[in-house]
Amino acid sequence: MRVLVTFAVDAEFAPWRKLRNLREIRVGDFRVNQTQIGRAVVDFVVTGMGAENAARAANGLMTQPYAICIAAGFAGALKPDYPVGTVIVAETVQQLGESKTFSGSRDLIYAARDDGAAITRLLSSDHVVRTIDEKVRLAPFAGAVDMESFAVLAAAATHSRPAVVIRVISDASDGEIPAFVDAMLDEKGRVHARSVFRQMARHPLQLPALIRLGRDSKSAAESLAHFLEAFVKKLSLSSRGWPPAELHEVASR
Repeated sequence: MRVLVTFAVDAEFAPWRKLRNLREIRVGDFRVNQTQIGRAVVDFVVTGMGAENAARAANGLMTQPYAICIAAGFAGALKPDYPVGTVIVAETVQQLGESKTFSGSRDLIYAARDDGAAITRLLSSDHVVRTIDEKVRLAPFAGAVDMESFAVLAAAATHSRPAVVIRVISDASDGEIPAFVDAMLDEKGRVHARSVFRQMARHPLQLPALIRLGRDSKSAAESLAHFLEAFVKKLSLSSRGWPPAELHEVASR
């Protein structure tokens, strides 16, 4: 059983360096970190932020015979039901401003729910949803928001790969992300330390908010890593065989 797990940024993936022995390999044009969990060979890839980066990596890698794809990483809560550290599984994912939605494989969604993930609807946005006002406007449509899940599920549907979105809340519905966060990213959606220090020097009053975001993101990433480790191990050890035929029903509408 081979599993692909996608992350947008390195901060989402970082806890795995302590949890598991990883070996770096090349899969086509992509750098992948690989490890063994239970009976599964798991490939982790950091795609970069945004739909374009996620789609490029997901479509490039899903030519490989993965039994499951998991779109993982951070999400921002749109409702107070989901505090920081809550692991969520997406029932449906909709691109903000579009009517089309994707849903993951039903059995994987239920398996994540049984492990304690909260089922909710997810929006994928083309920008970082930073302010409380924007979160309030989006809350009627979903429980949380991210930037990459729609693109990953679209790629999974194209390649007929069973997929599920499992994310963790790193930003509460009543919190705001500093306005300069976008300026800390390069063209591939990667965060660089030099950019962080530069923006902190320019916006010293935003330092407490940035520290809070960093602290919450670190603890959220650790929670997600432990959840995914147990989730993948349980699936890999399933006595009924994997993947079951019904997982190939990747629903979209």
